[in-house]
Amino acid sequence: MNKIGIYVHIPFCESKCIYCDFASSVCSKKVQEKYFESLIEEIKKCRYRRKVKSIYFGGGTPSSVDVNFIKKIYDTICEKFEIDVDAEVTIECNPNSATLDKLNEYKKMGFNRISFGVQSLHDDILKIIGRRHNSKQALQAIENARRVGFKNISADLLIGLPNQSIEDLIQDAAQLINSKVVHISAYILQVERNTPLELKIKNGEITLPTEDKTVEMYLSLVGFLVNKGYNRYEISNFCRDGCYSRHNLNYWKLGEYLGFGLAAHSYINYRRIANSCNMHDFLNRKNIFIEKIDSKKNIEEMIMLGLRCNLGVDIIRLSKAGYFINNNAYYKEFLKQGILLERENRFYLNPNYYGVSNKIICDLLP
Repeated sequence: MNKIGIYVHIPFCESKCIYCDFASSVCSKKVQEKYFESLIEEIKKCRYRRKVKSIYFGGGTPSSVDVNFIKKIYDTICEKFEIDVDAEVTIECNPNSATLDKLNEYKKMGFNRISFGVQSLHDDILKIIGRRHNSKQALQAIENARRVGFKNISADLLIGLPNQSIEDLIQDAAQLINSKVVHISAYILQVERNTPLELKIKNGEITLPTEDKTVEMYLSLVGFLVNKGYNRYEISNFCRDGCYSRHNLNYWKLGEYLGFGLAAHSYINYRRIANSCNMHDFLNRKNIFIEKIDSKKNIEEMIMLGLRCNLGVDIIRLSKAGYFINNNAYYKEFLKQGILLERENRFYLNPNYYGVSNKIICDLLP
């Protein structure tokens, strides 16, 4: 039976960033206690007993809560499931709340990968977007993680932030590289509806770089990271050799996973299960969405996810699912133009076209 990944959602933050529309909020200790009780119950009642190859604690901000909450959840998972000896176990942290003591506790628990929400190393930009840390704290948190024994360290950067220049972005990346960060995720800032960022833009309080400038920043960063020896294994993810996120790669390979917690998703036995984004509903196990993945949806996801990363799409697997990609006129034309590459019964999106991947993928769908 296939091994699975496990995702655990910790929906608590010390404050909400102005661009964030994730299922997260600032809550009292009492609410947190109720949540973790419910989360433990959800894990214990899970009826799937697959072997686990990766665990990922995301948020929200897992490092913002009492370390004992994290330990209880981690211990419950280890009691319920058989965990691979070499499983990748990741926790997301914000630099301001990832104290040396907490990092040491995470390492002792069994976490072997850490992901820092750095976003920028320019203090003026961090202040505008509502981050609680500064650049010094971010670099110190990375140093502290290495100090307690973490070698697999990832950091997130945002592209297209207010007042951000190409030089700022490249400088940030260079500092992360000098700090021996082995994995960098670089995402273009999205202005989500009903966020404080959207309101501030409408009111003229914040101006973002133009779309063309943002794309230029993105391409400059890609070139810089690749030149520095970071493999671009997914549209927004770069790593040193062998340091890709195994947990996220499982998603892109359409592998199976279980999600626990508020708004968490599972994909198992061709079914997608989504917990409610509403805290009251989650605590009372209400409004759980279940979708059966039919053949057409499965084919679409194989193409969409496979072309996001350097794994590509397995042509034989696609044909077994009932879709013969060679019959698609766009496919032949994209091969001729070098937009798609084909080798060893797989096809890949040429990285030069990642910026327009959505349009290409749509043309390839059945």
